[in-house]
Amino acid sequence: MVELRVAVREVRGHCTACPAVKPGDYFEVRDDLLFIPEEGYVCIWALQSLLPIIAAKAFGWETEDRLFQCPDPKGKVLFEIVGEGEEGQAPDFVVSPPEEEPEEPLQDLQVTVERVRGKCASGMARGDRFLLRSGRITIPEGKGFCRFALQAVLPLLPAKQRPLVEGDWLKDDSLVICPDPAGNVIMRIEALE
Repeated sequence: MVELRVAVREVRGHCTACPAVKPGDYFEVRDDLLFIPEEGYVCIWALQSLLPIIAAKAFGWETEDRLFQCPDPKGKVLFEIVGEGEEGQAPDFVVSPPEEEPEEPLQDLQVTVERVRGKCASGMARGDRFLLRSGRITIPEGKGFCRFALQAVLPLLPAKQRPLVEGDWLKDDSLVICPDPAGNVIMRIEALE
């Protein structure tokens, strides 16, 4: 398994994440776990787009391409994915306009491993967690979070950050299961006060 470093190389527009990402922000992937440095974070929308590429690169996909773009056409944030032994380029620093506060703040969420009903190949254990504040994910220092479990829960989080209508299954259900049937990792999505 290849270790990867994913870093913001350039911002060609105005990143609409709050707070905006900036060149030099990064996270690492080691043994299928995502690690974010202390005081660091990663944008949920960019991460959702990057996870399939990370999976391919982690399993040895060789390509000349190392730059990948965030799906936000206003931000045009370029991420560089570098594997062990590869040299990355110094980021081209681009100044973004001042951040604008969202009209209605998004609900902050915590995703916690509630139980593991099998044997998780990534070593996830009860209590492992990450926080989502606005559009930024943070993981406690020194801890990782399985990228497969993360990819299972990510699409649901933007909806859970907003008011939901009666009858929407996400309004009353907060449990998500990892796609690995051997691990059966159950995660709970909770709103933070």
